[in-house]
Amino acid sequence: MISRKASLAAAAAAVLAAGLAAGLAAPASAAGRGDFKPVQLPFFWPNNSLYDVAAAGPDSVWIAGNQGEILVPGPVPGTGRTIPGNPVVRRWKNGGWVEYDLQGLPSHGTITDVDAVAPEDVWITGPRFADDGSTTPYLAHFTGSSFAQVALPAGAGAATLQADASGVWVSTATDVYRRSGGTWTHVAALPDVYRTASYVRADDDIWVLGTASEGDGTPVARHWDGRSWHSVPVNATVPGTGFTDMVALSPTDAWATGISYATSPSTPVLMHWDGTSWTDAAVPAGLNALTKIAKGEDGGLWAVGHSLDEPAEPGLLHYGGGAWSRVPTTAVPNRSNIYATSLAVVPGTGALWTLGSVNIGGPVVLSDG
Repeated sequence: MISRKASLAAAAAAVLAAGLAAGLAAPASAAGRGDFKPVQLPFFWPNNSLYDVAAAGPDSVWIAGNQGEILVPGPVPGTGRTIPGNPVVRRWKNGGWVEYDLQGLPSHGTITDVDAVAPEDVWITGPRFADDGSTTPYLAHFTGSSFAQVALPAGAGAATLQADASGVWVSTATDVYRRSGGTWTHVAALPDVYRTASYVRADDDIWVLGTASEGDGTPVARHWDGRSWHSVPVNATVPGTGFTDMVALSPTDAWATGISYATSPSTPVLMHWDGTSWTDAAVPAGLNALTKIAKGEDGGLWAVGHSLDEPAEPGLLHYGGGAWSRVPTTAVPNRSNIYATSLAVVPGTGALWTLGSVNIGGPVVLSDG
């Protein structure tokens, strides 16, 4: 493994030198990726977590989470209450982290999702905690100097955000909306399934993946064609398949990641939509979970998860040339395990950023660019 990584690093260096000499950005080929290095984090209060990373350029990489959560023990072991921590949003710019004010959410909240459409066009969402422990959804848009709170559709008790080149979308507990001209346009009522992953490509191309219900683990897929929802076949051969993320490239080409805990050890899941049905794709050996999937700069795809054979190294897969391959990665220093939960590809350079939890200490952020 060491010699292979050394050869990959040498090849990447040669490609980078040639690209710089020609005045070009470094390519996003699989051979030039995966040499992750820890990115030093700013000061966070204890009991901190990071949930998402997004990128719109080398000086517009964003992380999101919370810090300072406090557990107050009760009189009986196992009882007590949690005092929510404060939201975390930081931007990597000019080699350091920058913090911005969050309008309407100065404390008692968590940012679970950050989406970077462009370097100065960034959206965030997460739960706001009330004193009685209840939550309401929070949504905000970056103004260049702070995040301005954005009103959600009327009655939204929950909000799942997707903001990208296709537009800004919010899914509530019951409906899908698109942001248009500063207002929300209703697109579709959601199907009655237990959602674990979803993706909006257009008004007439929306996916919801999950299970038949919260108590029924049968994997299901529903597709919106602009007029109605259709149930499509899910040919999952791994028992207990659960979806974690997905991306749709066209009406006949979509991918989903997942995990099955019905096996021991757990099994990573990759499924492909070919316009007819969802079917299993072969997963390179050595992983036991896949958590995120993202489009690459080279027209391929990247997926990240947990390595079973090298648990201190993020599990990284690349799709190109019609097949998935395992990409060697670098171990997190002084840690024996990392569970990667998010992934971002930096436009223009193809650099990968990932984050996750480790067996000792708080979360880590890694970059290979």
